[in-house]
Order: sequence, then C-alpha cells, then structure tokens
Amino acid sequence: MVKNNKNLEIATFRFGIISDFVTGVTLKYGERSHLLKKKSERQYKIPYSSQTSISISTIKKWILMYKQAGHRLEGLMLKDRKDKGVYKSLDPSIQLAIKEIKSEKPDLTGVALIEELHHRRYLKITETLNLSVLYRFLKDSNLKRPSATNIDRRAFEAAAPNEVWQSDVMHGPYVRDGNKKRKTYLIAIIDDHSRLITHAEFHFSEKLIYLKDCLKKAIEKRGLPQKLYIDNGSCYRALNLEQITAILGIGISHTPPYTPQGRGKIERWFRYVRENFLAVYDKHNSIDALNESFNEWVDAYNNRVHSSIKETPLNKYKKNMKCVRPAPPNLIDYFRMIELRRVKKDRTIQVNGSRYEVAVDLIDLKVEARFHHESPDDIEIYFDGKSYGKAVTLNKIVNHRIGRDYKPEAESIVSGELF
Repeated sequence: MVKNNKNLEIATFRFGIISDFVTGVTLKYGERSHLLKKKSERQYKIPYSSQTSISISTIKKWILMYKQAGHRLEGLMLKDRKDKGVYKSLDPSIQLAIKEIKSEKPDLTGVALIEELHHRRYLKITETLNLSVLYRFLKDSNLKRPSATNIDRRAFEAAAPNEVWQSDVMHGPYVRDGNKKRKTYLIAIIDDHSRLITHAEFHFSEKLIYLKDCLKKAIEKRGLPQKLYIDNGSCYRALNLEQITAILGIGISHTPPYTPQGRGKIERWFRYVRENFLAVYDKHNSIDALNESFNEWVDAYNNRVHSSIKETPLNKYKKNMKCVRPAPPNLIDYFRMIELRRVKKDRTIQVNGSRYEVAVDLIDLKVEARFHHESPDDIEIYFDGKSYGKAVTLNKIVNHRIGRDYKPEAESIVSGELF
C-alpha cells in the first residue's frame, strides 16, 4: 500500500532510473556498466531534492532495495527513521534546558543556543553538541527559529520606572591622555519606561570595571532596577556582573545575537548623542573635560520634552516612584570581586598570589573572598551569605615555610605557636 503522494512520486522516479536493470531486459556483456555510467552522468530533476545527479552506487542501492522488497514499488519509498525521537547526544536534562531557553529566546540560532547552554552551565566548557542532532531535535519539538516575517516587532515599553534598564557601549571620540590621544567609550544606562538616562560616562575602555562603576553610580542616583537588559559582549557576560546583580536582586536579560533592535531605545539615544553632542562639541584636552561637558548635556536631555513620550524623561520617571527600590546604604560593598576558595587545613586561602588566614570554623569549606579591584588586599570572607570578617595576611615567616607537605604540628614545634 502506498503511504502518501510524496513517497509514491519518489518511488516512481527511482523506478524510472532502475527499470532497465529490473524488468527482465537482457543486457549484453559490458552494457550494464555502460548504462550505469551513462545514467550517472545525466542531469535530473529529482523530486523533493536540490541535487541534480545520481551516483552509480546510489543506483545500485535502489536496485537492491527493489529486489529485496520482492520487486515491489514500496521498496523504493522513503523509510521511517528507526531512531526517530531518539537523540543519543542529548540527555533528558539537556533537552529540557534547550526547551527552556528556546521558550525565553525563540530566535536563537543553533550555535547561539549552544553558547547559552555553556553560559548557564548546562554544558561544560569542553563539551559541545552535534548541530545536525540539535536541529533535528528542534524541528521534531517544533522549536525552530521563527522567520523574520514571524518575529513580533511591536514596540515595547516597561510599565513603570526601574522595571527595565537598557545598557550598551558606544565608540566615542579620541581625547588627549598625557602626550597621546586615546579612544573613548561611552557606557550608558537608560530607563526603558521614561527614557531617563540614569548614568552615562566616557571611559578609555569598555572593560567590566567601568561598566560596574556606571551601574553603581546609576543605582546611587536612581535606585535598584528590576531587570538589566544588556548586550552579549564579554564585559556584559562576566561572571562577576552576574554575581553583583544576583546579590542586589537584579535580573539580567541578554539581547539575542545579531538583534540590536532589542535595545532600540539605547541605540536611538546613542544616535542622538552623535548627532547632537559629538557633532558640535569642542575638542577637549582631557576625558575629565569631556565628561564634565557631557554631564551638563545629559542633564539638559533628561529635562527636555521627549518627542516619543511628549514630556520630559525626568517628569515621567517621577510619576510612579513608589515602585522604585532604594539603593542599600553599603552599596559599594556589593560591587566587589567575588572569588571562591576552599579553606585549607591550616585555615588559609590564596587570593591574588598572596596567602591569608581566615576563621578556623571555615576549614575545608568553600568560601567567598570579596574584595575591590583597587584594593585587592582588603578581603572580606563570606560563607552561606554570612560575613566572617576580614581575611588577615599570613605572617611572612610562616608563609615562607608553607608548602605542599606543610604540617601545622611541625610549625608549632619550630615556633612554639602556629599563628
């Protein structure tokens, strides 16, 4: 029984190719090989295929399939995959993770999806996935990437101030730094609801330390956002940024790759900066002078009627302040670097190439060493969300003797006391 019109069309085409070899026609010596070669050199319009030629081995395979099926047309039809629905390289936890990520970010490509699996620690950094298996799973699970015509491009606006902040980096002008000129980068954060610029500043780099500084200053002035909508750049993907925002209770959402329209408000504001500030600003002698002039310009922008919202960004921002969470009083402490260390038997840890003493209660436990980039020796120790005070630099004499086979008892004999 024929399965469907597609299968019948394919089988009929295949039979037309092999009919000279299976219908009882007697071929003289050498004619079979000559005919196979001739058929393989022709161009065909193959049903449901972009190929136009057929190899000799494929023709021989079709002949065998037809004979094994008892000279029935069904033998030339497409076979159902025996492993359909089985994905050997995708264990159930990975399949669930893929479905979860695709529900959040339906337009991710296969490569971007694998990157996201690495980022969320579902895959080890050394692991990867077979793209053909991944795409088959996406197709069978109806998780294919939507076409450009199907993507919802409706304008979005957060319902309240500080609900969503957008952040990005723009390449800035060259300014003088000592005896040379250096390129600047504008790091900016905009409130999605009101278009208010919560903070924007030029730096000589777009590294994480400057992004953190911009976010800290924005929070100091405007409180805590609920979500930060950011790019996929390396500084935005940094683990320390995720740690900081998680501790502060700020969600992070990354723009899907190659879709800058997701950050449309900040991108349009950058264009406004180029056309209305950079186009007319005087060439300043330093980055400090540039930022001083730019701060005045941003303040004027926040107090000027915006063409889209028909009022000033600052006025719209202030209309619903009850939902804004204030910044914690010790905000600067939340912006420290965080490194995990396991405390050794001698109750020490090593951070930034130096060894430190910590509380004896923490032996064998993995603790958080929190410190500021500019003061790496001022380290506070946390475990399970609780502070255990500052780490103390290990005595240099003791530190000199500590090695791989160090025994606390032996040190006690030499010095009379260990610490």
